[in-house]
Amino acid sequence: MNKDSLNFLCCPRCHGNLTLNKQEVDVEEIASGFLRCLECNKDYKIINGIPDFLLAEFLKKRDKKWMSEYDSMARSYDIIMSYVFPLISLGLMPFERYRWVKALQVRKGAHVLDISTGTGANISFIARQIGPSGKLTAMDISKGMLTYAKTKMERRGTKNVEFHRANASYLPYKDNVFDAVIHVGGINTFGEKKRALYEMVRVAKRDARIVVVDEGLAPERQKTFFGKFQLKTNTLYFCRPPTKLLPRNSKNVRVTWKTNFFWPHYIMQLDKE
Repeated sequence: MNKDSLNFLCCPRCHGNLTLNKQEVDVEEIASGFLRCLECNKDYKIINGIPDFLLAEFLKKRDKKWMSEYDSMARSYDIIMSYVFPLISLGLMPFERYRWVKALQVRKGAHVLDISTGTGANISFIARQIGPSGKLTAMDISKGMLTYAKTKMERRGTKNVEFHRANASYLPYKDNVFDAVIHVGGINTFGEKKRALYEMVRVAKRDARIVVVDEGLAPERQKTFFGKFQLKTNTLYFCRPPTKLLPRNSKNVRVTWKTNFFWPHYIMQLDKE
């Protein structure tokens, strides 16, 4: 964690300012210690450079279930995302990620939030968009995923990315901080979808682009023979973009359906008013 991050971090419980205590610091990097909220006195540990903002009392049963699963499968998940999906998609999956990130319309030097980063499949694409002068904040609810992603990025020499553990429905960031927000593959399973969408919009700057991607089979495709077969293989393909759950200060909402045989999905784009 970088010292400068205190400028945009806040308590996910009350949004109070945070102060740093008991620090082990290497130049600007904080390896361990804890952050304390100046309003409610809640402490958040920093372990191996990753601050943990998870609030156990706000975790829904569904979130606990998925968090546990992802904690136990970080390495196999990364293999699937990095090698299996690109292979079975005949190279389309990396191109799709490039398109999702391109849709953020960010310039060099931008600050981007990657919600539910997993093992960091989007990071290299975002890093190229924002350049070395930009900043990427990657958060996830799974400690296992974050630890794996951080190790992987350190091996690659990616320096302008910081990892935080948090619940997407209770983000530890101040209002109007990020130039863009992206979330891929997860909101269909969130325990508090509406709150998570509100948080994405809250932390984004005015006119910032927000991109949400997840499983879903286009309604007209669900009635086809192949569509019915796909629905049997994964019930999450029944999911639709949560446009009705968006906060009122969302504008220019657009939905695109992708009918890739390996992972049919929707892309929901919006801007903050």
